[in-house]
Amino acid sequence: MKELELTPRLMAIADQVPQGARLADVGTDHAYLPVYLLLKDRIRSAVASDVNEGPLERGRETARTYGVAEDKISLRICDGLAGVEAHEADTVAICGMGGELISRILGAAPWTKDALLLLQPMSSQPELRQWLLANGYAIEGELVVKEGEKYYVILTVRGGVSEPYTSAELWVGRQQPGDVNPHRGAYLADQIRRRERALAGMKQGNPSPEALAREEELLEGLKNLEKEWNAWQR
Repeated sequence: MKELELTPRLMAIADQVPQGARLADVGTDHAYLPVYLLLKDRIRSAVASDVNEGPLERGRETARTYGVAEDKISLRICDGLAGVEAHEADTVAICGMGGELISRILGAAPWTKDALLLLQPMSSQPELRQWLLANGYAIEGELVVKEGEKYYVILTVRGGVSEPYTSAELWVGRQQPGDVNPHRGAYLADQIRRRERALAGMKQGNPSPEALAREEELLEGLKNLEKEWNAWQR
């Protein structure tokens, strides 16, 4: 049988799951992440949830194909973490959803402040970071992953308190000296290009002075983060 392989995004998340964890994989896709970790004896058990039956049926097929015991993985149809009890998971992965949906899922499950959260938002990253900081979560680190031609960001989060973020940090995350994040420099450059295009487009219209100032402040902050990051890499 061919060995189960994960995409770069899922592999980056799998690498951060602690040995012996009880995993909840929200919005599971074929249950690849929990099945992979069970096959590697990295986790004790897994709950894989989705709001639709289709992904769960594909997840059951994945588990059967790779011989994962039924008592090790529970596939549940539920909204976010609504069908998962706190004692069942000390690590929660939420991947491939919008940041606002991730916020809603966590807001409905306050017990996640006692868990390790691995979050991979597809959109609304600034809103997600702002929500986390305002609701008793601390972002411990961020990793940029490149898959094909796209960049994805994985947030490592626990309950706690963080210092306020600048507008640029809300946009691309906080960085620290010594971070191991090989794609961050290219990601910052990509985000700067996007904001430059957005600013140029804004100037063609009739923006309010306040909106223009916010966009210029964001772009300047991103450029400062890029300079700082590049200086640390020398």
